[in-house]
Amino acid sequence: MSANLDALSRLLPPPQEAVAAPPWERSKAECGFDFPADYREFVNRFGGGVIHVGPEELPTSVMAPSSAPYLSGDPGGFRAFVEETISGLTLDHEVNCWDGPAYPDLPAPGGLLAWGHNLSGDTFYWSTQDADPDRWPVVMLLRGPAEVVPFDGGMVEFLLAVHDGSHELSPWMTDPVLRWTMETDWDRRHLQISAGPVHG
Repeated sequence: MSANLDALSRLLPPPQEAVAAPPWERSKAECGFDFPADYREFVNRFGGGVIHVGPEELPTSVMAPSSAPYLSGDPGGFRAFVEETISGLTLDHEVNCWDGPAYPDLPAPGGLLAWGHNLSGDTFYWSTQDADPDRWPVVMLLRGPAEVVPFDGGMVEFLLAVHDGSHELSPWMTDPVLRWTMETDWDRRHLQISAGPVHG
């Protein structure tokens, strides 16, 4: 997994500023499960933020848990992160006119847990059906018209595949110029710490 993250980092440089890593050992007690190891490594290196793909493409947000509240008085931490994704980023089959295979949403067993999205409303999930989070595959919901694209691999492997040109969605997400902006880490929100761009 570190090899995939290193390869992704060559395409998408992480921030030079130190990232406050979440205390991952607390997640199971707070929200009922551990997070995939590749996602933990990504967040430890990049924080949460936005991938900018060239001048014309929609930015892709990658979410990360933070102890800092989004608004004053809001909760923070792992439970708040999960509740935020459940309340705002469910697949919602009926609303999205999706009549293909049913994917349950958390808190149903094996439900989908969102880790990213873009401004078109496309959402990136894990399918949490396996007891081992390192075996959670990625499921992407494309909107307009609705299409669900499963990926038999983890979050970092998925990001690497779409940005290095080896995934079917690569024409939509590949560009010689990639840039990361960190917006959150465990201690802070509302950041604008950029790295890149890289010219291929």
